[in-house]
Amino acid sequence: MFRTAISNVAVREFKSGIISDQELSLILEAARLTQSAKNIQPWYFIVVKDRKTLDSLAELMTGDIDEDLTKRSPMIVAVIGDPKSQFWLFDLGRVVQSMTLVAWEMGIGSCVISGPEPPDRENYRTKAGKILGVPENLRMQELIVFAYPRNKLPYRPRKIRKEMSDILFQEKFGNPADKSLLAPVRK
Repeated sequence: MFRTAISNVAVREFKSGIISDQELSLILEAARLTQSAKNIQPWYFIVVKDRKTLDSLAELMTGDIDEDLTKRSPMIVAVIGDPKSQFWLFDLGRVVQSMTLVAWEMGIGSCVISGPEPPDRENYRTKAGKILGVPENLRMQELIVFAYPRNKLPYRPRKIRKEMSDILFQEKFGNPADKSLLAPVRK
């Protein structure tokens, strides 16, 4: 079993230095190959390594928890969506998950940055899109930090997760699932 299935976590403490272009290329290839509704693929990506650009993006988040993270990030990938697809937000979620899981499998940490809390988030995304030169018909949706975790992260069960029996039903909502489906994953 892949470790990503049981331990992928957001990583906010990184080693200095940028991941290799080869590793980044594999992460981006996973994004390119991600399934999308009706195969529309309503996504674009911008790799940002320039410190001035990273700092400009961070300044848009003044006072937010992600401001410091962006200032410390060695690089980010901006995820751009095309809202003309009715599935664009769903597909962006899938493509972000593909990238973070592949990164984690390679020992690379990631953290998705959505920007300040609403109501400031939309204004932030518009301004971030302008910094990154995103055309007006597209939308800068998320930033993802990819970097080597500062500390080795051993497997540990996630805390504060709902029990499977609370979220899984069979045939109809509210019908308990077979006990065999509720068994925890064992190593």
